[in-house]
Amino acid sequence: MIDKKKIKRVQKLIAKDFPDFRNIEPKVIEKKIAPQSAIYKKLSLGVPKHTRRIFKLRFRKRIETVDQIKMEKILTVTLDEKGDIIKITESK
Repeated sequence: MIDKKKIKRVQKLIAKDFPDFRNIEPKVIEKKIAPQSAIYKKLSLGVPKHTRRIFKLRFRKRIETVDQIKMEKILTVTLDEKGDIIKITESK
């Protein structure tokens, strides 16, 4: 699992760029990515033994639009094993 310090650091970065998601606790999802042996075989590189782990922090917030329709806004931050941000996606 990912370190709580790293999660807090990402939360601070997200609060700067996405103030709507300030003070929201994310749901942490861990995913293991196995090497794609077919690609390594095709390139004659041999199969690596290392599987990568990535973490997704999913921030959810319910908002109300101008026409008073309630909807959910989702921000997903993908991190590598070191806690560095790989990708940020936001729902409309």
